[in-house]
Amino acid sequence: MTTNFMWTETEVLQAIKQAKAEQNISEGTPLYASAIMRVVTGPRNNPTQVSGPFHTLYQIKHAESWAHPEDFRQYFDVAITFKGKDYPVNMTLKLSNGTVVKTQEIGNYKAGYNVIKSFPETVTYGGQTYAITKSWLSPILRPGEQLYIQSKASNDPAVIQRNFKVYVGGVNMVASYKKDNDPPEPGEGTGECTYTIQPPNKIAAPQTSFMEPNANGVILGDDAANGRHFDVSSGIPTSENLYANAWTKDYLFEHTFANMAGEIRYSCSVKVTYPTKWDEAQPNLPGPNGTSIPQSPLPKTGKFDKTYTFDLTPKEYAYWQVDQLAVYQIDRAQMENYALPGGEVTLYPNNYGSPTVELTNSTEVEDHVVPQDTGGIEFNPEVVDGGDHEPGPNDVDDTAVLTDLAEMQTKDPEVQNDRLVFNGETIMDDTVATKTGLTPGRIPDPQIIGDGVLYEGQLMINSGLLNRHNTTSTGTIYYTMLSENVEGNGDQEFLISPINSVTVHTPVVNYSLLPDDNRPFDQRMTPDMTRAVLILDRPFTVHFTESGQHLNIPGYGNRDYAKYTKNKRIQFPFGVFQNGDYYPEDTWIYIPVGTPSMTFKMPTWVDEGNYTVQTQSWAINAPSDGSDLCEVNRNGDLWNYCASESFNVGVVGRLFNFRIWDIGDFRFEKVFRTGVGTFEHSNAMYYTGGNDENGIPTALSGQPQWQLPIRKGSHPTEQRTVPHNGYSFLFDFRTIGNLWQPGEGIRIEPSFYFIPKNGGTATPVDLYYDISGSKNKMIGVGSPKDKLSYTRTYRLTDGLRNISSGELSTAASYEYNYIMTQAERDKTPWFKFYKQYLKRKTKIAYGYDMEVLPFESRTLVGPTDIPDVVNPITAVRSVQHWYGEYNLPIAPYLLPKGTNIVTLANQYGGALDGHEKEFITGGYILVNFQIYTTKNGDADTRILGYKAPIANMWAIEGQMTGSTDEMGQTFSFSSGDIILFESDFSVRNDYQGQGR
Repeated sequence: MTTNFMWTETEVLQAIKQAKAEQNISEGTPLYASAIMRVVTGPRNNPTQVSGPFHTLYQIKHAESWAHPEDFRQYFDVAITFKGKDYPVNMTLKLSNGTVVKTQEIGNYKAGYNVIKSFPETVTYGGQTYAITKSWLSPILRPGEQLYIQSKASNDPAVIQRNFKVYVGGVNMVASYKKDNDPPEPGEGTGECTYTIQPPNKIAAPQTSFMEPNANGVILGDDAANGRHFDVSSGIPTSENLYANAWTKDYLFEHTFANMAGEIRYSCSVKVTYPTKWDEAQPNLPGPNGTSIPQSPLPKTGKFDKTYTFDLTPKEYAYWQVDQLAVYQIDRAQMENYALPGGEVTLYPNNYGSPTVELTNSTEVEDHVVPQDTGGIEFNPEVVDGGDHEPGPNDVDDTAVLTDLAEMQTKDPEVQNDRLVFNGETIMDDTVATKTGLTPGRIPDPQIIGDGVLYEGQLMINSGLLNRHNTTSTGTIYYTMLSENVEGNGDQEFLISPINSVTVHTPVVNYSLLPDDNRPFDQRMTPDMTRAVLILDRPFTVHFTESGQHLNIPGYGNRDYAKYTKNKRIQFPFGVFQNGDYYPEDTWIYIPVGTPSMTFKMPTWVDEGNYTVQTQSWAINAPSDGSDLCEVNRNGDLWNYCASESFNVGVVGRLFNFRIWDIGDFRFEKVFRTGVGTFEHSNAMYYTGGNDENGIPTALSGQPQWQLPIRKGSHPTEQRTVPHNGYSFLFDFRTIGNLWQPGEGIRIEPSFYFIPKNGGTATPVDLYYDISGSKNKMIGVGSPKDKLSYTRTYRLTDGLRNISSGELSTAASYEYNYIMTQAERDKTPWFKFYKQYLKRKTKIAYGYDMEVLPFESRTLVGPTDIPDVVNPITAVRSVQHWYGEYNLPIAPYLLPKGTNIVTLANQYGGALDGHEKEFITGGYILVNFQIYTTKNGDADTRILGYKAPIANMWAIEGQMTGSTDEMGQTFSFSSGDIILFESDFSVRNDYQGQGR
């Protein structure tokens, strides 16, 4: 980029004239040009002046905070070579009264050209001759000025011949002439005064300072970014946002204004040419007779020069200058706190109006004081009359007159203060004044900045930052000194105080819950209501959200804390399944954050008993996962990072899947056998109901024919067939749990009811029967004699049970390896034991009122498709398959329950034959089973029940509560009703062809 400077010839000559520099410039002289600058804003075609004008490089460089102030150098002290025109030299001859006799042009020459030219000694004008008296040179640019005056009266040598260099603009050579006998020319006096500015004294230096920013700040929760309010002194979680805000004065300053005062001394020199006259005495002429004739004095005229030197009364001056000035603008604020990203934040000003300073400053008195020229002293002296002698310098003294004249011509000096404008307000006015500069003001006190100036929001707390209480905040405010300064002390920094502390506390809660959803399946006869129940081989759900009550402080309270939760986990002291995956005992199972619940399933092989389940919720900033960092329900103590909970649970087994799958009555051979006369079983079985053990409908749902109790209509081809009493029926069922050891078994309690053939509600009855011998009549079921009279023995491995060899060998193998002692095994090899096992008979009942199935009555059918970490033996023994059989006494007698048979017999002479009217006939005997698990070899301990106080497995499996026969007759049933027998027909009838 090139900048062109252009001036017209008139502008150049005018500048030279004002500078009185026409004599100092010659052709080829180097000149130096500089720009006069102003700071403007707005469009180029219509700018608005901001400051200026600035005449020096220093001034414009410090007018603003320029990015590249060095670029201004090219506009100052630009060298130019002077190339002028040929300027005229003229000669003017005039009389002393001003009449111009002649003007002629001598020639045209370049400035600085040396000219030697002589005036004529005399001129003729109007027929008279005039002699030269003085000459001088006048610049054409300033024709009124007389330079280098030469006087003949003063015997100046160059009055005739002038030797000079041509001025810029040209030169006028002027000479003055007069006649010899003219009266004395008027006298003249010319001179000038020179001044000297005396160094000023500092008569006052007021100081003003505002250098205390009173900075303070806050580090608080950024409610807008967080969507909620946190009181950071109480706590704010990691991953939430802070904002930092600082307040301070919008600027600082200090200044010293000096009042400078002094005086200007004037020394004057005036050369006065005095006209003189006197009467010169003449000698007497000789007269007659030796006498003398007096002669009149001869009038004479002349002149003499006298130079006066004198001092004027000093002129006083006073002005103001900036001795010291520093204005500071906000650069930035820095705040430190543990919770801030990286531990600190730098706040740069937003929408901040920096202070502006316009400064013109100088310590040179000449820049402040402009003495007034006295100007040329023009004095017209009176003719000095010497009387009878020629007067001289000692005959006259006009010092006082000249001094008064010079004093009158000398004005008070002009003065100019330094210039200081602050934010557009003039503090020190540089308007030119006479003698005394205007008194300055002061920079106004600063004000506190607004809320958004030093502000930064959305300062996210690092999610991994550890909890910490009352972390200290520090800060520093930085000010930069404006370039417009005088003896400034440089950039400044101050503490920001106070700034609040911040407590980092990342919250988690754990109000996990294991609802007692499995309670309806709790088959314990004495349920423990203090613990949630878990049922083997059943699912259960743990509710584990991230919501709940934390500390009652702003931003916490009762709400969702998922944002701050790293993970949730649960640990069972037993193995569980979850979504098909198996987790061994004491394994931490992680529940995804945001998942409100998780469903698990109990394996079959977990030992029954009481356990405690642990859950933990961990904060995102947890340093480790040690349980010592846990706190129940919430990490209210900020040194903790985990919220824990525990559940006391009871693991309970199962008793289910009761079935009847064989009846000795040959009319049911078509049902349970694949063919007549074969032992091979069909797939036919009678189930409790149409549901499984979890209450879920099975394939039998909607098929009441195959559901218990066995009754009229149960036989698929003989709708009216009901089994005759005395026949055995085979049944089985399953258990899950700890029922594999000796002493652990099943207790079955039969009870009996009568239902008329036309339907109705069952009535409880007592059964009596006869056996051979005259004294064995009317034996009551459940009586001591009953227990002595009848013993039920059966063989588990009987082929009629149709139990697979694999199922039997598994049970036998477990008994051999895990129940028998080593000594017993040493005595009895496996093959021998297995032979014995296949032939072994087991007693299961004494009398008809109860059966106890010991461990020899079960097989082990637990799962075999199991996780690798599970012991196969533990798994297979966890599910037991129990096999039992039962029959009524043959041709029993029925009496209403509670009848005192002795009293009744006494009514009939001490003996009964069953035909008495009190005996009930003509209907059906309904058998009801109540089934319990037992332990510890104690048959009287009822652990689980098919019908327990809470869970009724008969109902769960969907046992019917009534049915209607083909004649539309309705029969009502209760839980545990399993089979009906004809009351008046027994196995004896089938084999003897007659009734009782």
